[in-house]
Amino acid sequence: MKYLGLEENELREKGGFFAASEIERQPLLWSELIQTVKSKQNEIETFFNQLDLKNTKIYLVGAGSSALAASIVENTLKKKLKLDVETVYSTKLILQPEVYFDIDKPILMVSFGSSGSTPESVEAVRLAQSMCKDLKQMFVLCVDTGILVKEYMTSDTLFIPLPNNTKGKSFAATAEFTCLILQALAIFDIKNIDEYAIFCEYAQIEARNIFENKMDMIKEIAGLDTISMTSVGSLEYEHLAAESALKAVELTGGKFLSNFNSSIEYRHGPKLIMNSPVLCMHYLYPDFFISNYDIDMMNEVATDNLKGTVVGVGFHTPEECHVQTKYYFQLKQNKVIGHNPALGTLLYALIMQSLIVHISLKHGVKADWPSTDDQVPKVANRVKIYK
Repeated sequence: MKYLGLEENELREKGGFFAASEIERQPLLWSELIQTVKSKQNEIETFFNQLDLKNTKIYLVGAGSSALAASIVENTLKKKLKLDVETVYSTKLILQPEVYFDIDKPILMVSFGSSGSTPESVEAVRLAQSMCKDLKQMFVLCVDTGILVKEYMTSDTLFIPLPNNTKGKSFAATAEFTCLILQALAIFDIKNIDEYAIFCEYAQIEARNIFENKMDMIKEIAGLDTISMTSVGSLEYEHLAAESALKAVELTGGKFLSNFNSSIEYRHGPKLIMNSPVLCMHYLYPDFFISNYDIDMMNEVATDNLKGTVVGVGFHTPEECHVQTKYYFQLKQNKVIGHNPALGTLLYALIMQSLIVHISLKHGVKADWPSTDDQVPKVANRVKIYK
Protein backbone atom coordinates (compact mmCIF):
# COMPACT_ATOMS: atom_id res chain seq x y z
CA MET A 1 0.00 0.00 0.00
CA LYS A 2 1.18 3.52 -0.76
CA TYR A 3 1.20 6.59 1.46
CA LEU A 4 2.16 10.00 0.05
CA GLY A 5 3.04 8.24 -3.19
CA LEU A 6 5.59 5.88 -1.59
CA GLU A 7 5.31 2.17 -0.91
CA GLU A 8 4.84 1.14 2.70
CA ASN A 9 8.02 -0.97 2.72
CA GLU A 10 10.11 1.97 1.49
CA LEU A 11 8.58 4.27 4.09
CA ARG A 12 9.25 1.84 6.91
CA GLU A 13 12.83 1.38 5.73
CA LYS A 14 13.41 5.15 5.60
CA GLY A 15 11.64 5.86 8.88
CA GLY A 16 8.68 7.77 7.48
CA PHE A 17 5.78 5.32 7.65
CA PHE A 18 3.98 6.71 10.69
CA ALA A 19 4.36 10.34 9.58
CA ALA A 20 3.06 9.55 6.09
CA SER A 21 0.16 7.33 7.13
CA GLU A 22 -0.91 9.74 9.87
CA ILE A 23 -1.03 12.61 7.37
CA GLU A 24 -3.24 10.59 5.04
CA ARG A 25 -5.72 9.49 7.71
CA GLN A 26 -6.53 13.04 8.85
CA PRO A 27 -9.69 13.50 6.73
CA LEU A 28 -11.22 10.38 8.31
CA LEU A 29 -10.48 11.78 11.76
CA TRP A 30 -12.10 15.08 10.78
CA SER A 31 -15.34 13.30 9.89
CA GLU A 32 -15.30 11.27 13.11
CA LEU A 33 -14.58 14.41 15.11
CA ILE A 34 -17.55 16.30 13.66
CA GLN A 35 -19.88 13.35 14.27
CA THR A 36 -18.79 13.34 17.92
CA VAL A 37 -19.24 17.10 18.31
CA LYS A 38 -22.70 16.87 16.75
CA SER A 39 -23.67 14.08 19.17
CA LYS A 40 -22.66 16.39 22.04
CA GLN A 41 -24.60 19.40 20.75
CA ASN A 42 -26.92 19.56 23.76
CA GLU A 43 -24.00 19.39 26.19
CA ILE A 44 -22.17 22.14 24.31
CA GLU A 45 -25.19 24.42 24.14
CA THR A 46 -25.90 23.87 27.85
CA PHE A 47 -22.31 24.88 28.63
CA PHE A 48 -22.47 28.05 26.54
CA ASN A 49 -25.89 28.94 27.97
CA GLN A 50 -24.17 29.38 31.35
CA LEU A 51 -22.03 32.10 29.80
CA ASP A 52 -22.72 35.52 28.47
CA LEU A 53 -20.26 34.93 25.63
CA LYS A 54 -20.58 38.44 24.24
CA ASN A 55 -19.36 39.82 27.58
CA THR A 56 -16.78 37.12 28.34
CA LYS A 57 -13.05 37.40 27.71
CA ILE A 58 -11.92 34.28 25.85
CA TYR A 59 -8.30 33.20 25.98
CA LEU A 60 -7.08 30.54 23.55
CA VAL A 61 -3.97 29.10 25.20
CA GLY A 62 -1.32 26.67 23.97
CA ALA A 63 2.29 26.28 22.90
CA GLY A 64 4.02 25.27 19.66
CA SER A 65 1.67 23.80 17.04
CA SER A 66 -1.20 23.93 19.54
CA ALA A 67 -0.82 27.70 19.90
CA LEU A 68 -0.69 28.08 16.12
CA ALA A 69 -3.90 26.07 15.85
CA ALA A 70 -5.46 28.41 18.40
CA SER A 71 -4.24 31.43 16.42
CA ILE A 72 -5.98 30.14 13.30
CA VAL A 73 -9.23 29.74 15.23
CA GLU A 74 -9.04 33.25 16.72
CA ASN A 75 -9.90 35.21 13.59
CA THR A 76 -13.08 33.20 12.96
CA LEU A 77 -14.30 33.73 16.52
CA LYS A 78 -13.68 37.45 16.16
CA LYS A 79 -15.02 38.04 12.66
CA LYS A 80 -17.78 35.46 12.27
CA LEU A 81 -18.98 35.10 15.86
CA LYS A 82 -18.08 38.62 17.11
CA LEU A 83 -16.42 37.35 20.31
CA ASP A 84 -13.80 39.03 22.50
CA VAL A 85 -11.01 36.52 21.99
CA GLU A 86 -7.24 36.55 22.25
CA THR A 87 -4.64 33.86 21.64
CA VAL A 88 -2.00 33.75 24.36
CA TYR A 89 0.95 31.37 24.26
CA SER A 90 1.18 29.49 27.55
CA THR A 91 4.93 30.11 27.38
CA LYS A 92 4.11 33.83 27.62
CA LEU A 93 1.12 33.68 29.95
CA ILE A 94 3.01 32.06 32.83
CA LEU A 95 5.51 34.93 32.88
CA GLN A 96 2.96 37.68 33.59
CA PRO A 97 -0.39 36.05 34.38
CA GLU A 98 -1.74 39.18 36.08
CA VAL A 99 -1.83 40.94 32.70
CA TYR A 100 -4.49 38.46 31.54
CA PHE A 101 -6.31 37.41 34.70
CA ASP A 102 -6.60 40.64 36.70
CA ILE A 103 -9.70 41.87 34.88
CA ASP A 104 -13.31 42.55 35.93
CA LYS A 105 -14.81 40.25 33.37
CA PRO A 106 -15.77 36.57 33.24
CA ILE A 107 -13.04 34.50 31.59
CA LEU A 108 -13.32 31.43 29.39
CA MET A 109 -9.91 29.81 29.06
CA VAL A 110 -9.59 27.35 26.20
CA SER A 111 -6.55 25.10 26.55
CA PHE A 112 -5.21 23.66 23.29
CA GLY A 113 -2.76 20.78 23.50
CA SER A 114 -1.59 17.41 22.32
CA SER A 115 -0.75 15.70 25.60
CA GLY A 116 -2.39 18.02 28.10
CA SER A 117 0.68 17.51 30.26
CA THR A 118 3.35 20.01 29.24
CA PRO A 119 4.55 21.97 32.29
CA GLU A 120 3.67 25.43 30.96
CA SER A 121 0.17 24.35 29.88
CA VAL A 122 -0.53 22.88 33.29
CA GLU A 123 0.88 25.94 35.02
CA ALA A 124 -1.27 28.26 32.90
CA VAL A 125 -4.41 26.44 34.04
CA ARG A 126 -3.25 26.33 37.66
CA LEU A 127 -2.68 30.09 37.59
CA ALA A 128 -6.07 30.71 36.01
CA GLN A 129 -7.85 28.65 38.64
CA SER A 130 -6.05 30.45 41.46
CA MET A 131 -6.29 34.02 40.10
CA CYS A 132 -9.52 34.38 38.11
CA LYS A 133 -12.65 35.62 39.89
CA ASP A 134 -15.05 34.06 37.39
CA LEU A 135 -13.53 31.25 35.33
CA LYS A 136 -14.93 28.67 32.93
CA GLN A 137 -12.69 26.21 31.08
CA MET A 138 -12.68 24.36 27.81
CA PHE A 139 -10.10 21.72 26.91
CA VAL A 140 -9.25 21.03 23.26
CA LEU A 141 -6.85 18.12 23.76
CA CYS A 142 -5.75 15.11 21.74
CA VAL A 143 -5.91 12.65 24.66
CA ASP A 144 -7.95 12.25 27.84
CA THR A 145 -5.07 10.85 29.90
CA GLY A 146 -3.04 14.00 30.53
CA ILE A 147 -2.56 16.01 33.70
CA LEU A 148 -5.10 18.68 32.72
CA VAL A 149 -7.91 16.14 32.41
CA LYS A 150 -6.90 14.11 35.45
CA GLU A 151 -6.20 16.97 37.86
CA TYR A 152 -7.73 20.23 36.56
CA MET A 153 -11.19 19.27 35.28
CA THR A 154 -13.92 21.09 37.17
CA SER A 155 -17.71 21.19 36.92
CA ASP A 156 -17.20 24.36 34.86
CA THR A 157 -15.09 22.61 32.20
CA LEU A 158 -16.19 21.52 28.74
CA PHE A 159 -14.11 18.68 27.32
CA ILE A 160 -15.01 16.50 24.35
CA PRO A 161 -12.30 13.92 23.60
CA LEU A 162 -10.88 13.88 20.09
CA PRO A 163 -10.78 10.62 18.07
CA ASN A 164 -8.45 8.00 19.53
CA ASN A 165 -5.93 8.14 16.68
CA THR A 166 -5.54 11.93 16.72
CA LYS A 167 -2.30 11.68 18.66
CA GLY A 168 0.06 9.76 16.39
CA LYS A 169 3.22 7.73 16.84
CA SER A 170 5.38 10.12 14.82
CA PHE A 171 7.16 13.08 16.39
CA ALA A 172 5.66 16.10 14.64
CA ALA A 173 2.05 17.20 15.08
CA THR A 174 -0.07 16.54 11.99
CA ALA A 175 -3.59 15.52 13.06
CA GLU A 176 -2.72 17.01 16.45
CA PHE A 177 -2.68 20.35 14.62
CA THR A 178 -5.63 20.10 12.23
CA CYS A 179 -8.02 18.36 14.63
CA LEU A 180 -7.53 21.05 17.27
CA ILE A 181 -8.51 23.70 14.72
CA LEU A 182 -11.58 21.81 13.53
CA GLN A 183 -12.91 20.89 16.96
CA ALA A 184 -12.56 24.38 18.39
CA LEU A 185 -14.28 25.94 15.37
CA ALA A 186 -17.11 23.40 15.42
CA ILE A 187 -17.76 23.76 19.15
CA PHE A 188 -17.94 27.55 19.13
CA ASP A 189 -19.98 27.50 15.91
CA ILE A 190 -22.20 24.63 17.08
CA LYS A 191 -25.35 26.20 15.62
CA ASN A 192 -23.86 25.61 12.16
CA ILE A 193 -22.54 22.11 12.83
CA ASP A 194 -24.16 20.74 9.68
CA GLU A 195 -21.91 22.99 7.59
CA TYR A 196 -18.89 21.27 9.14
CA ALA A 197 -20.29 17.89 8.10
CA ILE A 198 -20.63 19.24 4.54
CA PHE A 199 -17.05 20.46 4.70
CA CYS A 200 -15.82 17.01 5.77
CA GLU A 201 -17.55 15.30 2.85
CA TYR A 202 -15.92 17.77 0.47
CA ALA A 203 -12.55 17.46 2.24
CA GLN A 204 -12.54 13.69 1.80
CA ILE A 205 -12.76 14.15 -1.97
CA GLU A 206 -10.16 16.93 -2.10
CA ALA A 207 -7.76 14.99 0.11
CA ARG A 208 -8.04 11.95 -2.12
CA ASN A 209 -7.22 14.17 -5.09
CA ILE A 210 -4.14 15.50 -3.25
CA PHE A 211 -2.85 12.07 -2.27
CA GLU A 212 -3.58 10.42 -5.62
CA ASN A 213 -2.85 13.19 -8.11
CA LYS A 214 -0.53 15.75 -6.52
CA MET A 215 2.27 13.57 -5.21
CA ASP A 216 4.35 13.69 -8.40
CA MET A 217 4.56 17.48 -8.18
CA ILE A 218 5.28 17.28 -4.45
CA LYS A 219 8.13 14.81 -5.12
CA GLU A 220 9.50 17.08 -7.86
CA ILE A 221 9.50 20.11 -5.57
CA ALA A 222 11.07 18.13 -2.72
CA GLY A 223 13.82 16.99 -5.08
CA LEU A 224 14.89 20.51 -6.00
CA ASP A 225 18.23 21.83 -4.82
CA THR A 226 16.84 24.16 -2.14
CA ILE A 227 18.41 24.89 1.23
CA SER A 228 15.52 26.26 3.29
CA MET A 229 11.84 27.17 3.27
CA THR A 230 10.03 30.46 3.69
CA SER A 231 6.23 30.57 3.88
CA VAL A 232 3.79 33.46 3.61
CA GLY A 233 0.06 33.97 4.00
CA SER A 234 -2.57 36.40 5.29
CA LEU A 235 -4.58 36.32 8.52
CA GLU A 236 -5.21 32.67 9.48
CA TYR A 237 -2.90 31.59 6.69
CA GLU A 238 0.03 33.49 8.19
CA HIS A 239 -0.30 31.17 11.19
CA LEU A 240 -0.33 28.22 8.79
CA ALA A 241 2.88 29.66 7.35
CA ALA A 242 4.30 29.68 10.88
CA GLU A 243 3.30 26.03 11.30
CA SER A 244 5.02 25.28 7.98
CA ALA A 245 8.21 26.85 9.30
CA LEU A 246 7.98 24.79 12.48
CA LYS A 247 7.30 21.56 10.60
CA ALA A 248 10.22 22.14 8.21
CA VAL A 249 12.62 22.38 11.14
CA GLU A 250 11.05 19.54 13.14
CA LEU A 251 10.70 16.95 10.40
CA THR A 252 14.20 17.49 9.02
CA GLY A 253 15.88 17.56 12.42
CA GLY A 254 16.97 21.14 11.82
CA LYS A 255 18.63 20.42 8.45
CA PHE A 256 16.11 22.49 6.48
CA LEU A 257 15.82 25.93 8.04
CA SER A 258 12.71 28.03 7.71
CA ASN A 259 10.87 31.25 8.47
CA PHE A 260 7.50 32.86 7.77
CA ASN A 261 5.83 36.22 7.16
CA SER A 262 2.53 37.75 6.19
CA SER A 263 2.13 38.26 2.45
CA ILE A 264 2.13 42.05 2.62
CA GLU A 265 4.99 42.13 5.12
CA TYR A 266 7.15 39.92 2.90
CA ARG A 267 8.29 42.77 0.63
CA HIS A 268 9.45 44.78 3.66
CA GLY A 269 12.86 43.12 3.68
CA PRO A 270 12.18 39.37 4.21
CA LYS A 271 11.81 38.90 0.45
CA LEU A 272 15.58 39.21 0.12
CA ILE A 273 15.88 35.59 1.26
CA MET A 274 14.88 34.76 -2.32
CA ASN A 275 18.43 35.66 -3.36
CA SER A 276 19.28 32.19 -1.99
CA PRO A 277 17.97 28.88 -3.35
CA VAL A 278 15.00 28.69 -1.00
CA LEU A 279 11.56 27.17 -1.33
CA CYS A 280 8.89 29.87 -0.98
CA MET A 281 5.36 28.67 -0.11
CA HIS A 282 2.50 31.09 -0.83
CA TYR A 283 -0.84 30.28 0.79
CA LEU A 284 -3.58 32.19 -1.04
CA TYR A 285 -6.52 33.30 1.07
CA PRO A 286 -9.90 31.89 -0.07
CA ASP A 287 -11.52 35.35 -0.09
CA PHE A 288 -10.98 37.04 -3.45
CA PHE A 289 -10.43 40.52 -2.02
CA ILE A 290 -7.83 39.49 0.55
CA SER A 291 -6.13 37.09 -1.85
CA ASN A 292 -5.32 39.98 -4.18
CA TYR A 293 -2.46 40.81 -1.82
CA ASP A 294 -1.29 37.19 -1.71
CA ILE A 295 -1.45 36.83 -5.49
CA ASP A 296 0.47 40.05 -6.07
CA MET A 297 3.22 38.91 -3.72
CA MET A 298 3.41 35.42 -5.23
CA ASN A 299 3.63 36.70 -8.79
CA GLU A 300 6.07 39.45 -7.81
CA VAL A 301 8.66 37.04 -6.43
CA ALA A 302 7.97 34.55 -9.23
CA THR A 303 8.92 37.13 -11.87
CA ASP A 304 11.85 38.79 -10.06
CA ASN A 305 14.31 36.24 -11.50
CA LEU A 306 15.68 35.43 -8.06
CA LYS A 307 17.19 32.10 -6.98
CA GLY A 308 14.22 30.87 -4.95
CA THR A 309 11.48 28.51 -6.10
CA VAL A 310 7.91 29.76 -5.70
CA VAL A 311 5.07 27.36 -4.84
CA GLY A 312 1.46 28.52 -4.68
CA VAL A 313 -1.51 26.85 -2.98
CA GLY A 314 -4.98 28.22 -3.55
CA PHE A 315 -8.66 27.74 -4.33
CA HIS A 316 -8.48 30.06 -7.35
CA THR A 317 -7.92 28.82 -10.87
CA PRO A 318 -4.55 29.69 -12.42
CA GLU A 319 -6.42 32.03 -14.77
CA GLU A 320 -8.10 33.87 -11.89
CA CYS A 321 -4.80 34.64 -10.20
CA HIS A 322 -2.63 34.90 -13.33
CA VAL A 323 -0.19 32.38 -11.89
CA GLN A 324 3.40 33.13 -12.89
CA THR A 325 5.03 30.20 -11.11
CA LYS A 326 5.57 26.69 -12.39
CA TYR A 327 4.26 25.09 -9.20
CA TYR A 328 0.68 25.77 -8.20
CA PHE A 329 -1.68 23.49 -6.26
CA GLN A 330 -5.28 24.33 -7.06
CA LEU A 331 -8.03 23.05 -4.76
CA LYS A 332 -11.70 23.04 -5.63
CA GLN A 333 -13.67 25.97 -4.26
CA ASN A 334 -16.39 25.26 -1.70
CA LYS A 335 -19.09 27.55 -0.35
CA VAL A 336 -18.49 26.52 3.27
CA ILE A 337 -14.87 27.70 3.06
CA GLY A 338 -16.14 30.86 1.40
CA HIS A 339 -17.69 32.05 4.68
CA ASN A 340 -15.44 30.05 7.04
CA PRO A 341 -11.96 30.55 5.54
CA ALA A 342 -10.09 28.96 8.44
CA LEU A 343 -11.30 25.54 7.29
CA GLY A 344 -9.17 25.87 4.17
CA THR A 345 -6.03 25.68 6.30
CA LEU A 346 -6.76 22.01 6.96
CA LEU A 347 -6.46 21.09 3.28
CA TYR A 348 -3.44 23.33 2.75
CA ALA A 349 -1.85 21.58 5.73
CA LEU A 350 -2.12 18.21 3.95
CA ILE A 351 -0.04 19.57 1.06
CA MET A 352 2.45 21.28 3.36
CA GLN A 353 2.92 18.24 5.63
CA SER A 354 3.29 15.88 2.65
CA LEU A 355 5.90 18.09 1.02
CA ILE A 356 7.96 18.40 4.19
CA VAL A 357 7.95 14.64 4.79
CA HIS A 358 9.37 14.17 1.29
CA ILE A 359 12.00 16.84 1.97
CA SER A 360 12.89 15.10 5.22
CA LEU A 361 13.36 11.73 3.50
CA LYS A 362 15.43 13.41 0.78
CA HIS A 363 17.81 14.65 3.47
CA GLY A 364 18.09 11.15 4.93
CA VAL A 365 16.18 12.10 8.08
CA LYS A 366 13.67 9.74 9.63
CA ALA A 367 10.49 11.79 9.51
CA ASP A 368 8.88 9.58 12.14
CA TRP A 369 11.36 10.60 14.77
CA PRO A 370 13.97 13.13 13.55
CA SER A 371 15.11 14.09 17.07
CA THR A 372 16.78 10.77 17.79
CA ASP A 373 18.79 12.03 20.76
CA ASP A 374 15.65 13.33 22.50
CA GLN A 375 16.88 16.93 22.34
CA VAL A 376 13.27 17.84 21.65
CA PRO A 377 10.89 15.23 23.14
CA LYS A 378 7.35 14.91 21.75
CA VAL A 379 5.99 16.15 25.07
CA ALA A 380 8.14 19.21 25.84
CA ASN A 381 8.75 18.37 29.49
CA ARG A 382 12.04 20.16 30.13
CA VAL A 383 10.47 23.42 31.29
CA LYS A 384 11.13 24.12 34.97
CA ILE A 385 8.23 25.99 36.51
CA TYR A 386 9.04 28.76 39.02
CA LYS A 387 6.48 29.85 41.60
